[in-house]
Amino acid sequence: MVHYPSLPELKKSIGRNYTIRVIDWEKCLYRDFGNGFNVEVSGCSRSNRKGPATLYLWYGDDGPASIIVKTVRDIGRSADEIHAAVENLYAYSQWLIAHGYDSRDKLYDLKNTI
Repeated sequence: MVHYPSLPELKKSIGRNYTIRVIDWEKCLYRDFGNGFNVEVSGCSRSNRKGPATLYLWYGDDGPASIIVKTVRDIGRSADEIHAAVENLYAYSQWLIAHGYDSRDKLYDLKNTI
């Protein structure tokens, strides 16, 4: 039988850089990268413990001024899989910054040219 960890179990396994936040009425794991980007790990709350996780890379942390930069779907529910996917998004955020995508307007333009 597969054990699907609870949100607090995932937080404890993944590390202290994460918090639990309510985002769009769902308890999610959240990590601020400290570079203007942050990640929301959705789909791991008690009501949805068997489904895969969805990760959202955000720029900004202020409601309407924020923008979803990238969405990664169907991530396994283990701490290792979630941690690896978050680290990939962190690396991507660093790449974006290094290539001049360091504001909401620039990221919005990038999303609409792809």
